[in-house]
Amino acid sequence: MPLPTGFSEFENLQDLVRIDHNRRVQNWFKNQADNDVSTPKARLKHSCLIKDGDTATMTMMRMWLFEITAGHAAAIQTPIYGIPVQELQSNAKFRPQVKLYFKEGFDNETHNISRVPRLEGEITFRLMDVSSETISRTKAESLALKIKNDFAVPVFTWEKGWFKCTYLDTEKGYDMRLLVKSKTEGEKVVKQVLGIQNHTFERDNFQFVDHDRSYPTNPGTHRVYGKTVKKPIQRRRADVKFRCAQLLIHGQPNPVNLVAVGGRLRSVIQRV
Repeated sequence: MPLPTGFSEFENLQDLVRIDHNRRVQNWFKNQADNDVSTPKARLKHSCLIKDGDTATMTMMRMWLFEITAGHAAAIQTPIYGIPVQELQSNAKFRPQVKLYFKEGFDNETHNISRVPRLEGEITFRLMDVSSETISRTKAESLALKIKNDFAVPVFTWEKGWFKCTYLDTEKGYDMRLLVKSKTEGEKVVKQVLGIQNHTFERDNFQFVDHDRSYPTNPGTHRVYGKTVKKPIQRRRADVKFRCAQLLIHGQPNPVNLVAVGGRLRSVIQRV
């Protein structure tokens, strides 16, 4: 149907932004009264709430104040548990490492309505023919082109499941532990990774762990911190697609971005 007479794109957009943003502000500052600036926290709440007469600039300033200055964005960010890069690198030297990242495609029914997190995957291996001192930009560019051709055009799919397979060859830098739907899938993924360095698949290095255990797709709920929440789905079956590859070098805190399929990575050698 046609837009109503006098329809304003700005008013429509601002109204949608205001409703959703203010709902989150009210929940964040639920113990503070409205229209009150008598205390620092109440003043912050009042300043974060978008008003109907705000300009676009004021709207963005209030959103920035809430998400960044007040810390809402940081509070909802999933924490990363691990050793800081500088601390890790100060304790041990290691060969350059390549990381391949995979992620499940978005499905509205699964990820929006059912609120199941998108499944992710990561595969790593070491480059045993170079060190942090000898690896060069030329080597990184060669790796990026090979990974792009093998994993990004077309995009490679890893079918994750509840069976575990491993591939161990420390002399060549491999210690892969993968969850897959079948033995065939495990071999396929391992061979694809080995192909980056033109290494041959050695069956003696491969192990597939078969079992009769089932992992329910709806494991139920449990109480956490006084609230009833869904239990995480263990070893969920889903297809994850290649998203990006990075090169981690000892002595360099930031990774070298080799390949990216879309996404927001900066300074990528090969972008698809």
